[in-house]
Amino acid sequence: MPSLRTDFRRTVQLLHELPDGTSHVDWMIARDQAGREPLISFRLPRRIDELKPGQRMAAERIADHRPAYLDYEGAVSDKRGTVRRVAWGTVVSEHRQGSSWDFEIRWEDRGDGVSIRQRLRLAPLEDGATAWEAVCEAAEATDG
Repeated sequence: MPSLRTDFRRTVQLLHELPDGTSHVDWMIARDQAGREPLISFRLPRRIDELKPGQRMAAERIADHRPAYLDYEGAVSDKRGTVRRVAWGTVVSEHRQGSSWDFEIRWEDRGDGVSIRQRLRLAPLEDGATAWEAVCEAAEATDG
């Protein structure tokens, strides 16, 4: 049976710059409203909030991260580079059916002064795999 959540959980995108000069984006989603449980986490080649309707992006499901990353910016332990928040927002609704997720996210701060609402579908490419695909189904600017 599909499940629908509307509990306004936080989400964040961190630009992770590695010591070798490469970078990627870590997208993290709180499991609970208080942000106390481990964060659902994905590694992305670029920011997901920049996807336009119909665009797709590869996503790698990575280990859950500590809730502190909802607010943390700075050095990553064991000399694994640094992280800087590039966007944050709120999960307005989530619909899960099987292994796929549909999210509606309100991105509040994207560094450009524009807030958007974005609908995303996230699905694994194979059962149990770490390789996923994100698809933007809709995106529109909001009134701040």
